[in-house]
Amino acid sequence: MSTARGSQLELMLIEEATWGSVPATPAGYIIPVSGVSGDWYRRNLIDNPELRGNRNPAAPVRGNVSVQGSFQAPLKLNAVGWLLKHGIGDAATTGTAAPYTHTFKVGFSDGSAGDMETGLTIEHGYTDIGQYHYFTGCRVNSLGFTGSSEGVAIVDVGVIGQDFNQDTDSLDASPTTYTDTAIDHFAATIDEGGSSSAIVTDVTLTLSNNLDPQYVIGSAGQIGDLPEGGATVNGSLTALFQNDTLLGKGRNHTESELTLTWTSGSYSLALHVPELVYEPSSPAVSGPGGVKITMNFRGYYANDADATALKATLINTVADY
Repeated sequence: MSTARGSQLELMLIEEATWGSVPATPAGYIIPVSGVSGDWYRRNLIDNPELRGNRNPAAPVRGNVSVQGSFQAPLKLNAVGWLLKHGIGDAATTGTAAPYTHTFKVGFSDGSAGDMETGLTIEHGYTDIGQYHYFTGCRVNSLGFTGSSEGVAIVDVGVIGQDFNQDTDSLDASPTTYTDTAIDHFAATIDEGGSSSAIVTDVTLTLSNNLDPQYVIGSAGQIGDLPEGGATVNGSLTALFQNDTLLGKGRNHTESELTLTWTSGSYSLALHVPELVYEPSSPAVSGPGGVKITMNFRGYYANDADATALKATLINTVADY
């Protein structure tokens, strides 16, 4: 009997019209991944407190169903649109032929304020052993991005869902796949405070949707609803310590902005935090070499014209998400 190999895993997204239900005709989209983390499906056992006249324990009972995990996806400019759509919200798309421009904003849907998407069924296909696990009622709880001087750009996607099932066949035998090349950090540029920066060494950016699982009586241990909370945008920026500009912004609580962009020819992804403030932190010196300063930041919406704490602009060959 063969053991499943991680190299043969296929992760597929299927959009749900009704939260928690697999569509009658599933249309899948393969998202290339580099890893899958977390329990994804777990159901704890709860001790039975019954007193039985002896010291032997009674059989335990089942706890609530927990579907919670994450996956790491190399940045591909066509596939990433599905992650942005379900992590941020529906896109406003322009263009009648490639390149198409998709703009994602928090609380923004086709030009007006709107909610996040209904939900996803996410399938883990262990294709070499013919086992398929699928998780229904999934919503994206967090999107994490990292900018660095080298390596493949990775999107970290945190998920919470409702239920788990398993089968020996995929929900969609002919899913949509994406063949564009993963983007590396050599394709990245960064603007800080509205100007291009050549001293930033690392940056992290995370959007959290603060999903709120609600367990209800009569649901066989599944969550009955998964509403989103208020979005939060935060991260950190590490730069060469050449002057006190960043530290001064933090000390004075001065508003700034940040844009992280990956570009491949005519196509690109730009993540823009139009309003943010830094948490002041003095530089650490770990040895005789160059000194760096790391500043945490928090994004928000106050009065910027884009009316969002995070704006993602994706230019690619996909006509619609």
